[in-house]
Amino acid sequence: MANPFGSTYWRDTVSSLQFPDPTRIMPHQRQVLLEDPQRFKVICWHRRARKTTTAIIEETKQAQMRVGAYWHVFPTYAEAKDAVWRDPAMLFNIIPKEFIEKKNEAELIVYFKNGSYLQLKGADAPERLLGAGPVGVVLDEYAMMKRETWDRIVQPILRQNGGWCWFISTPKGKNHFWEMYQQAKANPIEWNTYWLSAETSNIIAPDQLEAARLSMPESLYNQELLCTWLEGEGSVFRGVRDILTANPCPPKTGHYYIMGVDLAKVKDYTVITIYDTSNNNQVYQDRFNKLEYPYQKKKIIMIAKHYNNALVQIDATGLGDPITDDLLRAGVIVDPIKITEPLKKEMVEKLSIWIEQRKIRMINIEQTAFEFDNFSYQMGPTGRIRYGALGELHDDIVIANALAVYKLTAVYRPVVESEQTPIRKYYLDQLKGYGQTEEAAWSDWESE
Repeated sequence: MANPFGSTYWRDTVSSLQFPDPTRIMPHQRQVLLEDPQRFKVICWHRRARKTTTAIIEETKQAQMRVGAYWHVFPTYAEAKDAVWRDPAMLFNIIPKEFIEKKNEAELIVYFKNGSYLQLKGADAPERLLGAGPVGVVLDEYAMMKRETWDRIVQPILRQNGGWCWFISTPKGKNHFWEMYQQAKANPIEWNTYWLSAETSNIIAPDQLEAARLSMPESLYNQELLCTWLEGEGSVFRGVRDILTANPCPPKTGHYYIMGVDLAKVKDYTVITIYDTSNNNQVYQDRFNKLEYPYQKKKIIMIAKHYNNALVQIDATGLGDPITDDLLRAGVIVDPIKITEPLKKEMVEKLSIWIEQRKIRMINIEQTAFEFDNFSYQMGPTGRIRYGALGELHDDIVIANALAVYKLTAVYRPVVESEQTPIRKYYLDQLKGYGQTEEAAWSDWESE
């Protein structure tokens, strides 16, 4: 059979290079790249297991074997550009420069010398994927895409031209990625499945894995590093209803309070929440919108002063900055916080851990439970986590509570033994003389 892209190119360029280099790929990569022939592969590997790297190797290899268009699709176009095109350790570190004819950064296309090309795309607008048919596709972080990306757009193309597709992701609940994984297991002729946990891959050092386990919310650790299929899709908070046991409470003399304030932005709500630092119980919460900022400021001032001049943790991002200045001028004790994505991650994860460990109690309000249930996260190919409400829902209650809890310290209640009376001391001395403990003595008495 004649070489489809010219014997000279194959002899002088492709055959002279060892690609992929077997010394640079790990056993789990070798299996999916070189050993299994199925055209559809569902790959569930833990975070940092080199899913994207492995996929780029496969796309490059296939592009040298069959001339055509190849797509690498991410949940968003921005992720494709930031995580792969601009990262010096990714695309152009993986593809041998001898294969490349030219690059088009505006369209995120790499043209190969044999006539194939690889294009990075985003699934945030599936209709933009319509057009020229690829012969090979990678759906990267498929769990975070719409199901229609495969069902309506990619599958019909590949069924018609005999192409192949990889679905790579970590789990995100038992959603369409989980369903795809189960369907693939039931059809081993065309499909294959791959699952890899960080506890068995040895990619992340054991001490670092343990540090991650201790610092991350349990559900997030299980999902992102152990590849556990959790019932709650992208769930951040576990056990919320177990700590919705606090009651509203007026200020108490001698108690110190911390107030979290998330100011409304356009369609959002302003939320005020207050915790008693003596026991870390929530004692107050209010949620309102469509109020002018002067009125909101007066309300914050009144409530803060009512609760013994509570320390106010306020989101000072954007419009919060001038409001913070006004509160300070009014004599309110304010700790302004400009919420960046890294800080938001830190705040949310502390709140999640404290809820799981029952270090706080919150007032049982239906809207609170609803917002916590629908607060989720997205993790891009680089491992960056972004927290927020699902879809068009609100997360103002979550953020207000995260602001307050971020300032709280754990409450420890040491057990203090009461001073022994003379009779009790005599009793314990007698037990000691007989070589018994108090617990054993009571046990013997109860068994008689």
